[in-house]
Amino acid sequence: MIVRKYIENNLKQLNKLYFGTNSHKRKLYYSKLAILELCGWIEESMDNIIQMCANRLLKLQATKTHIKRQIIDRNYGFEYKNHFIKMLSSVIGFMNIERLEKKLDASKNALLLSALGTLKIIRNAEAHTHLKGVTRHVDSPSITLNLFSQVFDGLKDIEIQLKVIKC
Repeated sequence: MIVRKYIENNLKQLNKLYFGTNSHKRKLYYSKLAILELCGWIEESMDNIIQMCANRLLKLQATKTHIKRQIIDRNYGFEYKNHFIKMLSSVIGFMNIERLEKKLDASKNALLLSALGTLKIIRNAEAHTHLKGVTRHVDSPSITLNLFSQVFDGLKDIEIQLKVIKC
């Protein structure tokens, strides 16, 4: 089960720190950390959803172990199609992914896909650069917190629908 409490508290704390400082450089640090924290949580949550689905649907421990070691542990990203769907297809197949996507709340899924696309661009920029000066701009942690809500709602909908889908 994906959990909202810990990451939401972390993002709120970073937002509080952001608005509690006058240092532009510290604001950049808090903003960058909020983005990286959220993206790490997304990857862990996607992995968790895949493992729970595998544990529920697969019978052989060897197959469950294979999913963990060869699929989940080798995944390093959170893009919907390139990472999440690729892992999910290993467990339920593309036919069931189509069935799943038809059952998803369209607005939650659209917001999820949009937020993931936005976060990928921002995360890649932040993960592959360092703070050379203080002229850069990074959105405040409150923006990241808003993206978190969209991602959480979309992933929660997927998690719920996976529990009821007949594979």
